[in-house]
Amino acid sequence: MKKTTISPFLRPGFQLEVAHVQSIDPCWNHVQLPGIHWRLYHNDRPGSGLIHPDGSRIALAPDSLYLIPPATRAGSYSESSPQQLFLHFHLENCRVKGTPVFIIALDDMLRNLLVRTRELLLTQENSPAAQFSSIALATAVLARLPVDALIVAESDSRIVQACDLMQAHPEKAWRNSELAERFYFSTNAFTRRFREVMGITPHHYLQEIRYALAAQLLESTSLTIGEICEKIGIRDPFHFSREFKRYHERSPSLYRKVRQGTAKM
Repeated sequence: MKKTTISPFLRPGFQLEVAHVQSIDPCWNHVQLPGIHWRLYHNDRPGSGLIHPDGSRIALAPDSLYLIPPATRAGSYSESSPQQLFLHFHLENCRVKGTPVFIIALDDMLRNLLVRTRELLLTQENSPAAQFSSIALATAVLARLPVDALIVAESDSRIVQACDLMQAHPEKAWRNSELAERFYFSTNAFTRRFREVMGITPHHYLQEIRYALAAQLLESTSLTIGEICEKIGIRDPFHFSREFKRYHERSPSLYRKVRQGTAKM
């Protein structure tokens, strides 16, 4: 059996996936937020919030930012129509202990950065200034987490290679047993080790790759929904559209219009 390769230190990496401002309404009720990305929320008025699996609620108050790590199972509710700023991003080589919802009170620095980011996203969402301001806001929030909240993730060359395979061929219906055999694991050991290193299951990782690629294709090409489904290995366009909205909080058609600059903001 091949030995596990563990790096002594891996520096955290940050990748912004989505930055947007939109009005939400009671349609946000009972939406299940998938635990794939880190998510940062701010609502400009009360009336909506998050629902834990046990039914308890966290109201999204205007004086705080709310950070949700991956693998946090949460639903949503809305009893009004606040304007919501939301950021989706990935952290590489870095994991969180547990799956809490972090509540970060706004100080003067965060408030000023929030106001600027919101204004830029409303007026010129795709500009470098808006994207960098969004990154600055997210990283400023991460820097305010408790010192021991984040830990450096382990590295395993076999898991990295499995990830590379899924990234190179997202259209394939990868099975855990197939990947395990390629890298000299039992199926259970592979699934367990993958989650230890990546923080999510192989299935969720593949879905993350697929819907991230779908977003890139919607933004940068004129491919139809059917053609995009074929490239990412999703057979049912209706299932694709429903799941895409869960990942990106917008329908594929609206996402394309906004990212290509044809939607009225």
